[in-house]
Amino acid sequence: MSAQELVACLCREGDQRLALGEPPLATAFYLAAFSCHAPSAVRRVRAALAEARGAPVLATLEAWCRGDSPIPAIHWDGMAVVSLTGTLASAFLATLCPDHPAAVLHCLAGLLARGRHREVVQRCGALLDAHTQQSLELQLTRALAWVLSGTQVDTGLSDYIQAFASSADRTVAFVRSHQQPYLPVLVSTLQDHIARSQQAGVGSSRQETDSQRLLAALDPEGTWSDALSPEALLRGGRYEDCREACRRALEPDPTGSRPQGEHLAALLVTRAAAAFFLDSGVQELLGDLHEAFRESPSAARRQFEALLSAGDRERVRVQAQEAADLGFAHFQEAVRSRLELREDSGRELLAPVTRALRVLLRVAPPGARPALGARLAECLLLAGNAAGARALCERLLRPAKPRHRAGPRAPLLALRGFCALHVGDAPRAREDFQAVVERGPPHTGGCVRALCGRGLLRVLAGSAVLGALDYVTACRLRPEEALLVAKAYVPWNQRGLLLTVLREEGRRMLRRKPGPGAAGARGPRGQAAETDSAAEQDGDAQGVYQLAMFLMELDVEDEAPRLLVADALYRLGRLDEAHKALLVALSRRPQAAPVLARLALLQLRRGFFYDANQLVKKVVQSGDTACLQPTLDVFRDEDRQLLRCHCHTRALAILRARQGRAEGEAPTREAIAYLSLAIFAAGSQANESLLARARCYGLLGQKKTAIFDFNSVLRAEPGNVQALCGRALLRLALDQQEEAVDDIFSALKLDPRVAVPEIRSLKPEAQALITQGLSSRCRALLSQLSDARAPLSDGDVQSLLATGEALIRIDAGQLSWHILLADVLIAVGRHEEAGTRLQKILDPTPPSEAAQARQGLLRLKKGDVPAAARDLQGLAETDARDLGFLLRLLDTSEQQRLAQTAAQEASALLNSGQPCQALGYCSLAVLASGGRARHLRLRATCLTELQEFGRALGDLDRVLREGTGDCDLRMRAEDLCSRGRLLLSLGDEARAAWAFAQALKLAPSPAQSSLWERPGRDPTTRVFLCHGQRCLEEQRYAEAWTAAESGLLMDPAHGGLKKLKARIRREATSGCRLH
Repeated sequence: MSAQELVACLCREGDQRLALGEPPLATAFYLAAFSCHAPSAVRRVRAALAEARGAPVLATLEAWCRGDSPIPAIHWDGMAVVSLTGTLASAFLATLCPDHPAAVLHCLAGLLARGRHREVVQRCGALLDAHTQQSLELQLTRALAWVLSGTQVDTGLSDYIQAFASSADRTVAFVRSHQQPYLPVLVSTLQDHIARSQQAGVGSSRQETDSQRLLAALDPEGTWSDALSPEALLRGGRYEDCREACRRALEPDPTGSRPQGEHLAALLVTRAAAAFFLDSGVQELLGDLHEAFRESPSAARRQFEALLSAGDRERVRVQAQEAADLGFAHFQEAVRSRLELREDSGRELLAPVTRALRVLLRVAPPGARPALGARLAECLLLAGNAAGARALCERLLRPAKPRHRAGPRAPLLALRGFCALHVGDAPRAREDFQAVVERGPPHTGGCVRALCGRGLLRVLAGSAVLGALDYVTACRLRPEEALLVAKAYVPWNQRGLLLTVLREEGRRMLRRKPGPGAAGARGPRGQAAETDSAAEQDGDAQGVYQLAMFLMELDVEDEAPRLLVADALYRLGRLDEAHKALLVALSRRPQAAPVLARLALLQLRRGFFYDANQLVKKVVQSGDTACLQPTLDVFRDEDRQLLRCHCHTRALAILRARQGRAEGEAPTREAIAYLSLAIFAAGSQANESLLARARCYGLLGQKKTAIFDFNSVLRAEPGNVQALCGRALLRLALDQQEEAVDDIFSALKLDPRVAVPEIRSLKPEAQALITQGLSSRCRALLSQLSDARAPLSDGDVQSLLATGEALIRIDAGQLSWHILLADVLIAVGRHEEAGTRLQKILDPTPPSEAAQARQGLLRLKKGDVPAAARDLQGLAETDARDLGFLLRLLDTSEQQRLAQTAAQEASALLNSGQPCQALGYCSLAVLASGGRARHLRLRATCLTELQEFGRALGDLDRVLREGTGDCDLRMRAEDLCSRGRLLLSLGDEARAAWAFAQALKLAPSPAQSSLWERPGRDPTTRVFLCHGQRCLEEQRYAEAWTAAESGLLMDPAHGGLKKLKARIRREATSGCRLH
């Protein structure tokens, strides 16, 4: 059946029922048809209305909209129609008669029921503006919407009062018929309005009267007025209504004001009592009581005692105490479970605890209040209110009777100390903590807090050891309390420092060795001292163990305390427990080298060598061995030596297996890792491992790292020859030749038998650099000896002799090394040994000039001066520097005799026409005499004959520079003439003319005689003439004039010179005067 056919059937049924005089059933069928197809049903009913048969239908719909009668149940086709409601009837009526009052009011009532107050206000306002006939009903509906919305309560009440004043009966009747569900709210609102008006003293008397008349009309017997007061509701057992009434009474009015003072306190206590009886939660109860006591303590107490019996009050106190204890326990648990050390999470848990404690301070008996006050001060401090907590502690520490001071003061003093610490008053905090510690037991809790506080202050002041001892003591007394103090009482920005310091000090306590007195003593006293030292170390380890457990709980993410626990167990001899602790740490960090190293050492100690070897291998493979030095410091020496021997032996085995194989760098690196572990385990006895590791680094090309290891060996053992040689070779590879020679020189001084093979193992190029450097170093020392004329020290003599002999052993075919050793022997006065050494290199082969010169020196020492001069002169021209060194080994008298003999031999050879043979003697005389003038003139003469004019000129210049004094002008003039002749030989006529002129000026007659002899009068005058002409052309008139006059001294009748002089005079008349 289609919808239209169904509607037609329902309408026909409605027509039949209407014809039978059954309007409710007829209207119900019409309403059912309206729900199926509204237009068809509306047409059928309007047709009936046109025939005057539909009036009962409208009346029935109106009654249903007002709720005066129920909608009957109908059936169709065997099924009940259940979708007929008052809302549908209202819609049907509004469709038939859009302005029908019942439909409008029913629709507005539905909106009110759904809480759509603003929409109701808007629709009522629009209808009132249209001047409908039901303005009073619309005004009252809008007034109710304003009251229910809570935004314009006073406006709604004004509409009620205005409507009541205009038509009291209609107003009351409408409220009772249409607004009955809201009557309690309306009555309560009127009561509050009247009370506020009376309290404020505002409003007209007419309005107050109308308000009271409306209240009396709506509640003539006071049923709602009395029954709705919170106290009456509470006493009547209507706890939910009581709490709702209190809520409404506590809400602010439109002006924003709310009850205050005693009235507010009474309402809060009443609501708290209702919550107590409802058992709706202790926090709600405590919140209201706390606010009530804060608002008006006396009024709150009166209301509390008036509403609750003694038993109920005790139950409230017990609940508050349980809430405070439980809340503080939750806070403690939150503190212990903090993941981040520096966080202060969980403080919000203290707010309900603080409220409960404040309430308890009001309701608890006087004897329990001091303890409650102390707990409240503690909560204030932990919540961050250090100033408030300090003030409360100050108040609690002022007892009424002095005899009460001994008992509860210790916890309060410790608490006040932390308050002072938080506000920056460190001196006062230190005083309080010290006072508690000096009291000691039985106040263990306060003593633990004071120890933690004092320890923190000591850490901050730099006394880390004393601070750690305080925390060790606290952990021994009450570890849980110490943990709570460190996590909650210590300021957040100091916890990290505290953790670090305690961790490091705990490790230092484990590393502390027994004093030398205990180990060095003998006899009964020494044994007693050793026993006391062992007991002290065990006590330290026990304290460190407890401290480490404390640190492990202080920061659960930090791995270092776990290792500290294992180390402390090891020191206590509890090896199995230490092993288990390390296995737990290893499960968290499987590749942690510190954990693996500890496990390896424990396994070695326990005799499980295979496991230990596997663990050591893992340590090596991890590559993280640099962190093991502080790790192994904790272990006993004998255990560390086990590890050292194991690792060192393993490294040497790897290196031996590497020889002859081309496996790359991997075996060497593995050996380095084992050696590093051995070095850390050995401590101060790691020289062998350091040397082996340094050589491995050298093989890998890491020269600077290898030098670092050699330096470490030398710091511990400065005379280690292997380290010196190894470092020297590396420095040589780094182009640090001077430093390398220093090391080899020191090594040869200490043990040549070790150093020489090291040098001979080098490549020829590197060997040559080292040997040359050693030779230069020895020569430098010998030169210092000859220059200073002071004897060598025993150490220098030993070094020189060792180096010389070593150089010969390195390369015996090198003649210079034999000569060097001979020089050393001569320098130290061992002439016989020097002669023996020289004889070995002089006999088989033709002697070198250097060796011959040394033989001559030894002959001079024996007094054979001519033979010495003959041997030494060969070196004078080939190596004057070496000869100079040898001459400095002679004393002054020996040098003078040698110079005199050499000069005599040179003169004899020159006279016999042998200048080549004479030159060596001349140079020997010059060097032996220190460059005396006559020997320089002699060599200049010899050089002139050999036509070595340049060298001869140099000797004369040296003579002229040094001068011969004013009494020897003739000799000086002759030197100038000789210098001029040499210059002429070199082709320098200008300088020759100047030298001749100076000689003529200094001693005219001797100079003329010398120049007439050589080069002769004419050549000399020609030199002056040419030089004068050049100077005149260059307008150097003074030099030209000097040349002309000097030439006329040689030949006064020379015409050219006269003409030159006249020309100079003429050309110079326009300038300066010449004389």
